[in-house]
Amino acid sequence: MRRTEHFLWDFTLLWCWLCYFARGDQIKILDTLINQTVRKGHKVSFTCSIGFNNENTEGGSLRIRWKHNGEILDTKSDRYKVMDRGQTLVLREADYSDAGQYTCIASIRGQVTGREKSSAKLEVKGTPDPPQEVEISSCGPKRVELIWRDGSDGGERITEYLVQYNTSDNPFYWNSADEEIEFMDKSSKTAFISLSPWGWYSFRVLAKNSLGYSEPSKPTKTECNTPPERPTSNPVNVKTKTDKEGKLIITWDPMPRMQHNAPSFGYRVGWRKRGSLYWNRKDIKNPNENQFEVDVDEVYGLYDVQVQAINSHGASFQPVFTVRGRSGEGVPLIKPRDFRVDMTKPAGPHKAHFIWESINPLDERIRGKFRGYKLQYWKSSEGRRNKDEVMIAVDADSAHLSHDVMASIVDLPANTAFRAQVSVMNGHHTGPTSNTIDFKTSEGVPGPVRNLEKDEIESSYAVLKWDPPDEPNGLLLGYDLGYQRVNGDTAGDIRALEPKINNPSHTSARITGLIPNHHYRFFVWARTRAGRGDQRAVQVVTKGSANHAANHATNGKMASKHQSGNGLASHNLGINLEILVALAISWTLANLVFH
Repeated sequence: MRRTEHFLWDFTLLWCWLCYFARGDQIKILDTLINQTVRKGHKVSFTCSIGFNNENTEGGSLRIRWKHNGEILDTKSDRYKVMDRGQTLVLREADYSDAGQYTCIASIRGQVTGREKSSAKLEVKGTPDPPQEVEISSCGPKRVELIWRDGSDGGERITEYLVQYNTSDNPFYWNSADEEIEFMDKSSKTAFISLSPWGWYSFRVLAKNSLGYSEPSKPTKTECNTPPERPTSNPVNVKTKTDKEGKLIITWDPMPRMQHNAPSFGYRVGWRKRGSLYWNRKDIKNPNENQFEVDVDEVYGLYDVQVQAINSHGASFQPVFTVRGRSGEGVPLIKPRDFRVDMTKPAGPHKAHFIWESINPLDERIRGKFRGYKLQYWKSSEGRRNKDEVMIAVDADSAHLSHDVMASIVDLPANTAFRAQVSVMNGHHTGPTSNTIDFKTSEGVPGPVRNLEKDEIESSYAVLKWDPPDEPNGLLLGYDLGYQRVNGDTAGDIRALEPKINNPSHTSARITGLIPNHHYRFFVWARTRAGRGDQRAVQVVTKGSANHAANHATNGKMASKHQSGNGLASHNLGINLEILVALAISWTLANLVFH
């Protein structure tokens, strides 16, 4: 019996001991790991947030380990960073080898039970790796076949390829072969590329997925050499320039190296007078040249011109096109007639109207393409050295021969004498001037007075002064004055002050009859026969008498104190009532408990 009692006692102790260790300090994972996708080279982090069931457990007893695909991670490596007592794992630059399953294992130091873990997958994606083993499968006179194989797709399907080529003339510049691709089979990684003659070509390929292009592949180890032949095209944008009198200037766009097709590339320029059967020709040896000029004896004459590509194997296969052009323009020999002020339109202080006979836009005396007219004008007092010009463009194709030309000038100073004349313009020159006419703008309202200010302020009067306007726009007759009372943001009607100032040399005024300690706004206008101009205004506060000012300050102060006192009294009264209510409740509860 005693042995049985001892057994039961030992069993009970062992059971309690096991229960103590089995219970441990229980932990739990509050936020489990989340599956993530990251772009190659970018930072990614996993957070395993741990909580404790026992509030007495110290955070220092927490142990967290991280695994990648079942292997313990060396978190001391520069590639990783752990934070928050190991609960956050940061991967500084993700690579494809970092993809897989990550596991967070949390436990309490000194305990063999009570471990918690959470796992999540990391997927690393990026642009594809460069294509591999790019080779020239076949090289023909005008076409090359390329083959290659894919590198890693970066976790996304490859959807496109970009083929690039360079030549021995410029090995550091890679051209995209989009326009030259005849055929591409993305599944077999094959492309056929059209080539120009007389070239030594190397190739490389780039792959593309939804995240972008890969780096270029290594260039092909061999080159594709195409034989020379005649040019297959001619220069474009062939035309003539007309800025030099006595010259025929022919221009074109130089052709790029890939269109030369053989050595000794240049241009064969041809020209003849319109209607002639004989072509003049000149070979230009410089492939970068873009114009040719020759002396001619005709001003703005009509010519046929050609520019053809040539090389050591001959002229281009493409037929050369003939372009119509003109030789250089000269100074017009015709001038407008009957230039005059247009009296049918009302004149103003800042505007003038003119009219003259139109000219025939096809008149040979224009000596160029008719562009319109140039109207020149200047102040009579200053002379032509300070003249202004207005270009009046006219479309030669829509010009009306029977109509007069009308034009206006605006923004002129008022009450000013001017002179004006008009000339014919072609593309590069201005012809002789018409007759010169005189005109004068009418008077206008003046500009605003300057430097309006209060010179002296008292309780019953104010003295204002100002300077005449910069732009009188006529003969100043004097000044008008007005005022309005101001009460805060509210202003009364503007009222005139009498008498008006009828002497323009008087630029100050004493205004009497004002009320002490009042706000006013005073206005001043300059005046001519055309009326008065824009106003200028100044704010004035009259002085108050000593007694008036003191009374005003005292009333304000008392009102302020009165308002502030009410607020304080109301606030203090509320606090006292709360205290009294609390004391009453406490007293009632005490009586119930002790009695």
